[in-house]
Amino acid sequence: MKRMFHNARAMIIGKFALTFFAFLLLSPSVWAGKIAPAPNMILPIECELGWNCWIANYVDHDRTKAAKDYACGTQTYNAHKGTDFMIRNYRDMQAGVVVRAASDGFVVGTRDGMKDIDFRKLPKEKIAKKKCGNGVRLKHENGWITQYCHLRKNSVKVKKGDAVKQGDIIGLVGHSGMASFPHLHFQIEYIPEGSTKRTGHAVDPFVGVSRLDKCKASNKALWPKPVMNELAYRKLDIFDIGFSATQPKHSGLVQGLYDDETLSIRSPRLFLWGRFLHVKKGDIITFTITAPDGESVLNYTSTIEKDQAYRTLHAGLRKPTLNWENGVYRGLIKLVRNDDNGGRIYKSDSTITLK
Repeated sequence: MKRMFHNARAMIIGKFALTFFAFLLLSPSVWAGKIAPAPNMILPIECELGWNCWIANYVDHDRTKAAKDYACGTQTYNAHKGTDFMIRNYRDMQAGVVVRAASDGFVVGTRDGMKDIDFRKLPKEKIAKKKCGNGVRLKHENGWITQYCHLRKNSVKVKKGDAVKQGDIIGLVGHSGMASFPHLHFQIEYIPEGSTKRTGHAVDPFVGVSRLDKCKASNKALWPKPVMNELAYRKLDIFDIGFSATQPKHSGLVQGLYDDETLSIRSPRLFLWGRFLHVKKGDIITFTITAPDGESVLNYTSTIEKDQAYRTLHAGLRKPTLNWENGVYRGLIKLVRNDDNGGRIYKSDSTITLK
């Protein structure tokens, strides 16, 4: 089964990443003039944004119980202090997605050995003080800290006291701790010189310690320019698509069970499914399946009734009286969003061969 993605990247997929410790979002008005220069940072995950990983959550900039990301969007949740890099499913996780040190530093804390599992399946007391799951905490020069959470069980490559260089492998993306989906929670903190606190003030790498314009990335961002270009903010994504012979289940999609499903001309049903991030009320989604002869055998349209962080949708049809036509079937999912900036179309497609 072959996938292709257009206008693809990511939003949010649930309220999941927390860390070893609790702390405050850095306030430029309070700390202006007292902050040491931040170290040079690289992307802490080895993947291609928009293809096999996506930003699921940003830092929350709203100081109330509401939530707002750096672009004044809703790709975050209340009190979230890091950037979440999501991978597609368990198959990708098991294949191994590398996590690297964002900058030179020393290891000041690690945890490993926690199971990769949706935290909602565990007793609350199991993760109450281990919300970060398997993780690594690095201390950098001038009071800067980075933290890497939800790593895969038995994947942590460093120990407390180790010196690391920028780009060194420190672990693999996992699903440990307070996580509802495999992802890396990456967090940056600043601890002022002379402070005796173990935890610092969270800093959004897309903003840094100050910015001229609200609702935009800052020219003081901690990411270098090439990384900022790669991480351009997007409002919606169709991050997974495929075919199945049975009605797809959410748990199966998360596990990646339908990734390489084989169908035949005798399969009783044919489903086209898609997984979406940050759908909005009024979004119009169309599912189309085209047969080998070019004829459209399915054309189904649905309108989203409410904003949702994560949504799985599918459409399907039964086998004709005779078998399916032999050959390549093409599935297309198109989402149309009408907003203040006019209409925008997002597309993703997949093909499968029936024999």
